[in-house]
Amino acid sequence: MKRLERKTAVITGGSDGIGFAIASAFAENGANLVLVARNQEKLFHAKQLLQTKGVSVETVSADLKDLSSIPHVTATLLERTHGQIDVLVNNVGVAHFKPLPDLSLDLLDEMVNLNIKVPFLLIQHLLPALTATRGNILNISTYWSQKMIAGRPSSAYSMTRGAINTLTKALANELGELQIRTNAIAPGSIDTSTFRKWLDTKNQEELLEYQNYVTSAYPLGHIGNEEDVANAAVYLASDEAKWVTGTILNIDGGLTVR
Repeated sequence: MKRLERKTAVITGGSDGIGFAIASAFAENGANLVLVARNQEKLFHAKQLLQTKGVSVETVSADLKDLSSIPHVTATLLERTHGQIDVLVNNVGVAHFKPLPDLSLDLLDEMVNLNIKVPFLLIQHLLPALTATRGNILNISTYWSQKMIAGRPSSAYSMTRGAINTLTKALANELGELQIRTNAIAPGSIDTSTFRKWLDTKNQEELLEYQNYVTSAYPLGHIGNEEDVANAAVYLASDEAKWVTGTILNIDGGLTVR
């Protein structure tokens, strides 16, 4: 039997990057999926790929930055899943690295909304469904909640990711009596399309400087890939982790221990 067979997972930001990698790993392990993302074209492409794995794939196109959309989105999710939600993966998020004096209220609000309020509201609205299945919640955080990098101003972003870690622990405590598990994954730098676009902006000297940084900062000497996060997500979502809750799992090649 596959590790997530007969489970239904909702994944925000599931059409690209880490979210799609998690969706793909879930599908390979038998989970039916509902992906939530803004870009309809990416959602269509993701659905076509994931359906080849023999699972049901639904999509919901929504801009979660608009908090007023949450009631409609959650109602749609409940309709598409027939009320069965076993796993909620809060993956969608945004990062702006601006010096404190230059950080506008609009950018601050965008990070607070997507990184904190959206996961909170989705959990709140979907709680009855998660209670019925004794489901579990998986929040995607980041190493920026624990480790700062010289030259990368991250005050607001780190604040929001610290908040999602604290929310994860608080909900593990609060929802444990309902047999709902709540965990988070905090990845280090991951080789995604967004990361590669960032690398493409660097010249040869900057690339060498970055590679030297990676070698010195990461005990394992290299960054991770999307599958590293996805495999951890499968474990935490599965019954193999039935006694794991309130955990912030660092998938970071040892970055936060050095």
